[in-house]
Amino acid sequence: MLYSICLYLYFSWVHHMLKWLLHKLTGASELQRICAAKDFGARRAHRVENSLMHSRLGALKRVLAEDDINIEDSVHNIMAVKGIDPDENPQFTKDLRCCLQQICGYKQLIKELEQIRKQPYETKNNEHEEILLKLWNLLMPDTKLESRITKQWGDIGFQGDDPSTDFRGMGMLGLHNLVYFAEEHSTAARHVLSRSNHPKIGYSYAVVGINLTSMAYTFLSNGSLKFHFYNKVQGKPSVEHFHQVYSYLFFEFDKFWVAEKPRDVMDFSRIRDKFQEQLTVKLQDMDTVLETDFSVSK
Repeated sequence: MLYSICLYLYFSWVHHMLKWLLHKLTGASELQRICAAKDFGARRAHRVENSLMHSRLGALKRVLAEDDINIEDSVHNIMAVKGIDPDENPQFTKDLRCCLQQICGYKQLIKELEQIRKQPYETKNNEHEEILLKLWNLLMPDTKLESRITKQWGDIGFQGDDPSTDFRGMGMLGLHNLVYFAEEHSTAARHVLSRSNHPKIGYSYAVVGINLTSMAYTFLSNGSLKFHFYNKVQGKPSVEHFHQVYSYLFFEFDKFWVAEKPRDVMDFSRIRDKFQEQLTVKLQDMDTVLETDFSVSK
């Protein structure tokens, strides 16, 4: 309670007084000072986001509140409100544009992925069926699928004869994630698949993969991936950038699973939660970038 009161007093009075004083001393707005002091990355974008969020000017707050904003119009409006001449401040214009693309693009990515997640897998949809068969061919290039409904799907970690039922939680997003990992990091994906088939400490590859889609989506929607994307992407993050995060999670989870030495698959919930907790801490570091070496030893 006391912390909340202090926070309120800081942003409602002290912070604005400091901004006014620094503006008088430097002749530059808070946004200008942030962009001048920080290079590309989360430390700059996050401070710009906070500055807009706590501004007393409605025109600035609306940049974060409105959906599908026009970035160029927003840059122009902010500079007009702040009395900043774009011709005299070309670097600030460029930096502000980049930050707004990152900040607003993150919100737009959540909406875009939510639409994919809400799209159910439909067995009557030829495109969906083709994507599913593509997953099989990517992971099992030397084994022909005997039929659409078959126990063979268990070889890549689906629960039953028909994989379509496993996508209910994450919809088509789960399938797209699995295909991206298998296509862009084929050697790594097949390596993970082979380890998942271990007779004692194996796990259901596809089912775990869909579970990791849920984890990645949760990290995105609760804002945990902001620092990663602000450090990684100079502009608007895309669906492919999310797929890259997913690939990182799957590859790293497999290594974490083996290192934890599970007794059997019943240890999955405990190990998954521990993995998620460690990632949550990692993502709180403002300098975090989720990158890994996807090479595997033979």
